[in-house]
Amino acid sequence: MPPKGPAHKFIAVDLFVMLAAVALAVVSWLGFPPNPPNVVLYKHTLLVIVLIRLFLHYTYGLYDFRANNNAVDVLYNTFCAVSLGSVIELCVLQFAYIYYANGLDERSLAVGQSPVQLSRIVVVLTWVYSLIGFSTWRLLYLRRRRRWAYDLTTVLIVGAGEFGETVRQEIEQYSRMGHRVVGFIDDEIDETQVTSSGQILGKLEDIRQIVQEHKVDEIIVTSNRASRGELLAILSQCEQTRARVRMLPELYETMIGRVEIGHVAGIPMIEIRRGDLPPWCRFWKRTMDVAVAAVGLILLSPIWIVIWFAIKIFDPNSPALYSQPRIGMDNREFVLYKFRTMVPDAEAQSGPVLALNNDPRITPIGRFLRRWNLDELPQLYNVLKGDMSLVGPRPERPSFVEEYTRENPTYEMRTQIRPGMTGLAQIHGLYNASPYNKLRYDLSYINNISFVLDLKILLLTMIVTLTGRRNGV
Repeated sequence: MPPKGPAHKFIAVDLFVMLAAVALAVVSWLGFPPNPPNVVLYKHTLLVIVLIRLFLHYTYGLYDFRANNNAVDVLYNTFCAVSLGSVIELCVLQFAYIYYANGLDERSLAVGQSPVQLSRIVVVLTWVYSLIGFSTWRLLYLRRRRRWAYDLTTVLIVGAGEFGETVRQEIEQYSRMGHRVVGFIDDEIDETQVTSSGQILGKLEDIRQIVQEHKVDEIIVTSNRASRGELLAILSQCEQTRARVRMLPELYETMIGRVEIGHVAGIPMIEIRRGDLPPWCRFWKRTMDVAVAAVGLILLSPIWIVIWFAIKIFDPNSPALYSQPRIGMDNREFVLYKFRTMVPDAEAQSGPVLALNNDPRITPIGRFLRRWNLDELPQLYNVLKGDMSLVGPRPERPSFVEEYTRENPTYEMRTQIRPGMTGLAQIHGLYNASPYNKLRYDLSYINNISFVLDLKILLLTMIVTLTGRRNGV
């Protein structure tokens, strides 16, 4: 997450600290001015080293000064980023020394200088000075950021009762950590009422507008007396915003070892994850999508031709490709492509309905294509376009999404990420499984999404496809 403060200034400070750490390490060990052969490797690799370190700082969240990152978090993340950066720095210098030293030695000897040298002590000193420099300025920033009004976390509390007011008071007590409560949302209290802390901003149905107007960063759900159904409805409404969602755990939830509980201003909270991936994981997931889709479209083109002719033989007057509107990430509608497996105008009489096992509308060639999942191949084009991913919840039609969302508000959580050609529901679920059961698989994937899980699902999908066992739609 990028900082809300001046990001370019943060990066500029880091660049200054990096260069100062290298210069100080060189001067401390090699003296001033250092002999050219001792620093020539840095001259040829410094840009690469700096870019790698900046990327590591971003990956470890060192440009994310959210209020739940206290001094210990900053020190830990800084230590990890600087240490890994120093290891990579040593590898880069060693690579340059091995592969470029001969040419550099010839130039050094030609001007009467000694051969190029690689000093590992300089790398160690750079690590020490970098760790001190990066940690110091970030800790100073944490102490001053509220005064500078940078990276303040605006909080909206759901539930304006006595419990919600207690939470507000505790957050304000630790306001130096960067939190600021903008108000409450409560369906049972009139909007004109004012608590001791501030105004009731509206009801749950207004949460999107309130989050946008007040630029809310985090939503804290304190409605601990809500029933399970009511709590799901509340969380579903909150998840439709782009704010981070947290809820106060009950006592039994704090006893469960698998529940990850963090803190906001010292208050234990359960964060409702929306399946966000780290930047590097998002990059590799999209890279894998594009690479596999591009290669698949090329290598499988002969199969496309055979399927096209087979469909035309059975029904020469109908198109071989079938397009249909589906709902993708963030509720955006897109056109999904498949090989046609049903008779023309299959829904002319019935309207939109789900396909069933032994559906009489499916053509003979369509039954074969569905058994081996060959009808899904054109969706590689959707993946290449960015409408879909290789792995994710299967995209549904707009009418079904609207119907399922009315019955179960949590269904809309599926649109937090790109829909996929395959997913957990397709591997483990039955073809005619209920939307509720498929939703359980989809939300499980969203809450545990990772690059490794994607690889596992793709491998299992290939096994399912090659064995011919029919999985999900």
